[in-house]
Amino acid sequence: MQPIVVPTINSNDTDAVLQAWCKADGDQVRAGETLAILETTKASFDLAAETDGVLGISATAGERYLYGASLGWVFADRAEKERFLAEHAAAATGSASADQPVVTRAARELAAKYGIAEARLAALGKRVIREADVEALVDGGIRSAECGTAQLPVARNDSADASATSVPLSPQQQGIARVVAHSRSTIPEAFLLKKVLVDNALAALGEFSQTQKTMTGLPDLLVWIVAKLAPEFPFFFGALRDDLTFAGSVAGNVGVTFDVGHGLFIPVIRDAASLSLKEVAKRMMQFRMRAARNSFKTEELTGGDISLSINMDADILCVIPVILKPQTCMVSLSAVLSEVALDAGQPVTRRYVQLGAAYDHRAINGYHANAFLNSIKAGLENPEAAEWQR
Repeated sequence: MQPIVVPTINSNDTDAVLQAWCKADGDQVRAGETLAILETTKASFDLAAETDGVLGISATAGERYLYGASLGWVFADRAEKERFLAEHAAAATGSASADQPVVTRAARELAAKYGIAEARLAALGKRVIREADVEALVDGGIRSAECGTAQLPVARNDSADASATSVPLSPQQQGIARVVAHSRSTIPEAFLLKKVLVDNALAALGEFSQTQKTMTGLPDLLVWIVAKLAPEFPFFFGALRDDLTFAGSVAGNVGVTFDVGHGLFIPVIRDAASLSLKEVAKRMMQFRMRAARNSFKTEELTGGDISLSINMDADILCVIPVILKPQTCMVSLSAVLSEVALDAGQPVTRRYVQLGAAYDHRAINGYHANAFLNSIKAGLENPEAAEWQR
């Protein structure tokens, strides 16, 4: 018997809608054959059978299911299916709570703290719900909350004075409030900010855009610089696991925020460390167009090792981003700002940006965070020494 579960389709969501079953309960299916169509807020996904067998369906089309939730099974044959259903029916008859999972005390307390109902825990499809399962449920809401969809239940105070004027937060904002509070209370996050002069970089990028016939800006250059730093700063690229072991990556898979009014997307430029600046710029332009059309592919939203929060609207001074667990760092870029300074005793106007790094203090200390930002700063302030200028 092979369970059918909702896979982790992308890192920007925590659940998916079961749009339709492509096969009926009891149908014979083959490995690789599409069983159902799932849809997140970002993309559709064809769920394929992992083995040959007979389909058993337990989930309803049109309903929303968390990643990891059970949708059904593929049985070896009809006899196995009938035995399973008979045993399941007998267990349900023998105990009214047989279908309910066992929830540990720590998991129950955490679920109560964040207003997560028993039904949401049961939807995980696990026999035993532990504290880590509830933490994963809350942490996963970061992606969906940032993308404008609330995935966790909303606690309400029905005893409030009905005559009092109140404006409830939107479901999207309630989700953001919950997951940000959880992030701040569970991740020992620190933040470092640096000032980076960009006159030379902007001038060089202007010439580069003309000669390469590809519009190239500071965000593109930032992706290119950051991706190259993975071998030198391994703990900034990868995933910190719950047991405090770190799975690193040198591919430089860089996630970048895009929000053009259709929700926040964080697509990933894969193997960015091996790309030229021109290739990065083209990939970034493709992502901008996909964000405007809400047409990302599922595989474009997964696999990030580090993320960049781009905030270049006029006069934005600084943004402290939320780290996308299990990543350990998110770099932020402000708008291009101007200041008056003295050069050889003469007043000059120069342009700069605020470059920040939010980092998980469990894996990264301030010394290395400062060195990491200094390396990015050097790349932005001295473009004539970079490979893309040669």
